[in-house]
Amino acid sequence: MDVILVTIEKKSGVINGIWPKDARLHGVAGKRCIGKKIQSFLMPGSKAVFKNAISKKNKQPNDIIQLEFSTKKLPEATYDCSIWQARKQPLVLLVHKSVQHAAVNASSQHRASLPHIPQPDDLIEWEKAEKLVKAAENKFKRILEKITMPIAVYEVHEPKRFVFINCKFTEWFGYTIEDIPNIERWREQAYRDEVYFRQIQKGWQAELQRVYNGEKPESRPFESPVFCKDGSVKELEFTFTTDENLVFVTFNDITEKNCFLRALHENEKKFRNISEQLPIPICVFSEKGETRFLNNAFTETFGYTRDDIPTRKDWLSKAYPDENYRNMVLAARELLAQRPELKARTTLICQFEVTCKDGSKKHIEFSASSGEKNLYVVANDITGKVKAEQELKESHRQLRELSSYLENIREEERKHISREIHDELGQQLTLLKIDLMQMSKKLKPEEQEMIEKMKQADQLLAETMRSVRKIATQLRPSILDNLGLVSALEWQSREFEKNFGIRCVFESLLFEPQFSTKQSNALFRIYQEALTNIARHACATRVDAVLSQEANRIVLEIRDNGRGFNNDMTSKKTLGLKGMEERALMIDGDFRIESKPGEGTYIQISIPILITNQEISQQ
Repeated sequence: MDVILVTIEKKSGVINGIWPKDARLHGVAGKRCIGKKIQSFLMPGSKAVFKNAISKKNKQPNDIIQLEFSTKKLPEATYDCSIWQARKQPLVLLVHKSVQHAAVNASSQHRASLPHIPQPDDLIEWEKAEKLVKAAENKFKRILEKITMPIAVYEVHEPKRFVFINCKFTEWFGYTIEDIPNIERWREQAYRDEVYFRQIQKGWQAELQRVYNGEKPESRPFESPVFCKDGSVKELEFTFTTDENLVFVTFNDITEKNCFLRALHENEKKFRNISEQLPIPICVFSEKGETRFLNNAFTETFGYTRDDIPTRKDWLSKAYPDENYRNMVLAARELLAQRPELKARTTLICQFEVTCKDGSKKHIEFSASSGEKNLYVVANDITGKVKAEQELKESHRQLRELSSYLENIREEERKHISREIHDELGQQLTLLKIDLMQMSKKLKPEEQEMIEKMKQADQLLAETMRSVRKIATQLRPSILDNLGLVSALEWQSREFEKNFGIRCVFESLLFEPQFSTKQSNALFRIYQEALTNIARHACATRVDAVLSQEANRIVLEIRDNGRGFNNDMTSKKTLGLKGMEERALMIDGDFRIESKPGEGTYIQISIPILITNQEISQQ
């Protein structure tokens, strides 16, 4: 039977290749062997022998081991095998028929580990076996020639001659085995600097001794630059393993990798230099949460150094010492990251209050973006901006309160003036009318001229009384105070329809509505201003108004079928619209207006229900 070359994965023991392709491993076709574990072909005793042969603890590796195979195809049989191991390469198991064990008996499991003394009748068979081994070695050598990485083999002991280099070695470095007959010649050609060579040689000789003693199966990787035959330089990573006589070295070209790493280090250095000069705080966390970089501005802003916050977890615990607030920060970030409109963005922007090392608090706007292996965080101190916004909001609140206060005073003055006009002036005019009636009765029939003047005076007095009532009503309709907001809005709708000839329909959907004085005044004035604007500008023929309740809010809706206007009009914030909006804000309401040319205008005012029947009774 021809010698079989089996490649096996080191960790799993799975067979991933058999050569030649048509070979059979103990009667099983090569194609069927691929994917199966080599242990499934071995008897229990041989499994232990195989495991020991490839173990890192094996300090006395054998050139030849004997393994007993068993399958359903053939009876048990023992084979002479050899194993070749190389770093980052599959195990190579060389299998050929063990002639001295051709006669298999029941105790073959023990014979796998015992030496065999050949008998005279076996000499011919031994010669055939030796030929098979040589043939296998030649095939194995041809396979090594086809491996795509450089391999060199030299003697462990002096003069340390090279016994083999593959084609890839010559292709990479240009040297043939005649150019480098021994290690000393290799040093002269590939390193040229003897001092440097002796320095690195100390490291790998110590490692070689440990491998040679069986302390480890192969060396750790070594890196060094090597001169090629044409004078060029390659940066290499090499590892080696050994047996009693030979050292097997494999090479890996890391020139491109090192160029990339140097460029990366250079870019990182530039990044650090630029970042250190920027006045904006910058922090970089690794994918494992380790703090990789803090610039000077970060330390100046927050007081923390890299020693204070070695990890992102430390940063979170110190920047947000309150656990509830910290959980809220983490939840807010997760929520932002999950929002559909933000998933496509590479940068998340959020604002939080951060506790500095000295205990002070600052409002910070964070911009976080993720790279392949790092999280980049840029911080912007907006404490001054937030403070200014808060002061501006407070100023607006105070101005609104002042405006509301002045508006309430104005309403009270209107109420007072309206009452004075209605009561005082009305009474005086009524008394004057009574006096005129009494005087007219005393006139004689022949005094026609005086009678006529008295009639004219009476008509003028009646007109004056109507004007006084109208002025008093415009200043403050008494129906608003006597019957409430709903009745006042109904009355205002009738007055609007009577005065301007525009159909106005008002409907209240509230059941026993309750309003505070401020709410009543504001909604009535907003309704008045809306109707005034419709009369002046809308050219409408119909107005519909609805007063309703939605959840815990009162909603007043006003819609007309006029000519409408475009968005430019709303952006200009005319005094009428601005006045309605301000009145709504004074009572904590929301004001919304929608309009399009030719489609009329829609106004909505929504206010909270804040008053109870008890409060109404106290007003």
